[in-house]
Amino acid sequence: MPCLMLGLSSFLFTSCDEDEISGSIIEMPESAMWDTTEIGKYIYENFTKPYNIRIVYRWEDGRQDMGKNLTPVKEEKMLPFLSMLKRVWMDPYIEYLDSTDFATFTIKEMLVVGSPALNESGTETKGFAEGGRQIYLYDVNSLSPQNVEEFVMYFHTMHHEFAHILQQNNKDYDGEYRVLSKGLYTSAWSNTTNDAAREEGFITAYSKAKEDEDFVEILSVKLVNSPAAWNYVVNSIKSESARKIIREKERIVDEWMMDVWGIDVDKFQDAVYKAIKAELGWPEGKDYIHDGNFIIGEIINGEVELY
Repeated sequence: MPCLMLGLSSFLFTSCDEDEISGSIIEMPESAMWDTTEIGKYIYENFTKPYNIRIVYRWEDGRQDMGKNLTPVKEEKMLPFLSMLKRVWMDPYIEYLDSTDFATFTIKEMLVVGSPALNESGTETKGFAEGGRQIYLYDVNSLSPQNVEEFVMYFHTMHHEFAHILQQNNKDYDGEYRVLSKGLYTSAWSNTTNDAAREEGFITAYSKAKEDEDFVEILSVKLVNSPAAWNYVVNSIKSESARKIIREKERIVDEWMMDVWGIDVDKFQDAVYKAIKAELGWPEGKDYIHDGNFIIGEIINGEVELY
């Protein structure tokens, strides 16, 4: 399921205790570790052995889109990237999702590419989920907490893509959700700004691409914001009917996460957002406001300051 996350023209369950998630869930002998470098050992111990996740970072021509100008990830970027990925994406899910469910429904392969994937439409592909088990992640070479906007956007992308994996395993939300913006989805979504999209009842312009993208954008934009920042983005919509549509979409997403996966989205949001802030080194009392593409401002001790 392709996922174009960043438009260049616009810049783009039950909580388990430690005893339940300790140790290896999937029995795998160390002889199965094919990459014995420091990077390979980290992948094996933190991703492959406990959760059967294979991470491909060395270049394989047959696995890449040869129609795009792509470059491999720099080896010195991999360990910082993997440790951030573990803390900001995987650890919150392990905390709130039953560990056996995470091992069962998580991705089985992640392909990591150093450069962005540029498209003829003027958009940039940050990542995409495919077949319910595989994720491609691009532009890892430029990922840095020093670039706050790109950093937050990257983990918005990661949570967006993993939401597709969950969604592909259970789509009970379909009937109720799909009628809310029926007739407004379009392949020309990149011609719409985020501000304009929100006035139509979409949290981002990319939400207009199709119902499934709309669904996971609601979740992923919410997760990478604080509650105050998320509410600011939604409450700043001028159209009352559009605000109501987005709040209804949020309700369906939240209930689906609880009913299907046992995850309280409000608690999960707090865990993800705190993990991102810890990587950025932001202090208490200061929150960024992310609108799905940009950091548009900050909330400092309850006061909104827009850029």
